[in-house]
Amino acid sequence: MLDGVTARPDSVGGRGPDPAAPGRRELNKVRTREAIEGALRELVAELPAAEVTVDQVAERAGVSRRTFFNYFGSIPAVLSAVFADHAAAMIARLDPEVIGDDPVTALRGLTRTHGIPEDLLGWFVALNRHGADTDATVLLERTVWADMAAWLRERLHEALPEADPLFVATLASAVMSCFQATEEAWLKDLDTDRPEPLSPADITRFHDHLDRALGLLADGWRSPSA
Repeated sequence: MLDGVTARPDSVGGRGPDPAAPGRRELNKVRTREAIEGALRELVAELPAAEVTVDQVAERAGVSRRTFFNYFGSIPAVLSAVFADHAAAMIARLDPEVIGDDPVTALRGLTRTHGIPEDLLGWFVALNRHGADTDATVLLERTVWADMAAWLRERLHEALPEADPLFVATLASAVMSCFQATEEAWLKDLDTDRPEPLSPADITRFHDHLDRALGLLADGWRSPSA
């Protein structure tokens, strides 16, 4: 308090509120979304992912069922949003001109340089901690990866507005299939019952699988011995 006047948090140094700063409503939205995602993350570590319900997530997050559906249409939609957030941060580093010239090589170089976020790898483990061979779990995984292929297709259309739509569609599907195949191969080698965090060797092994998968895509799946 200065001369009987209480300084407002948004008036530091006599300046008004920063127009670029998020308002309270936007911050609350971010916190609610993070609470829902965090609740699901906890639950899939305790239960098979396909058995987790909206009611369980809402209760763990401290929100109503209605609030959950204000943010997400389903449990797979939450997972797709988490995956998309990580993917968006990666794609933001790519030059659109490089993507259009040689997209797979550009993506392969990006993953080699920056890697895949460890948090995303932790999600892969948590989702498969209780087994990945049940029909319900397989369906959930397929739904999420299909959502991600559709998401990538939209992002590529934005980055390459003049590109052939078939080129964009097949590229998005092929890239996400590489990630899905990498996840499956990696998890077969991983002890998913072991508690987190992942070891450096675990992370390196994932990147080795991914680099090989993208390399096969770049080479047109020709046999290495050919």
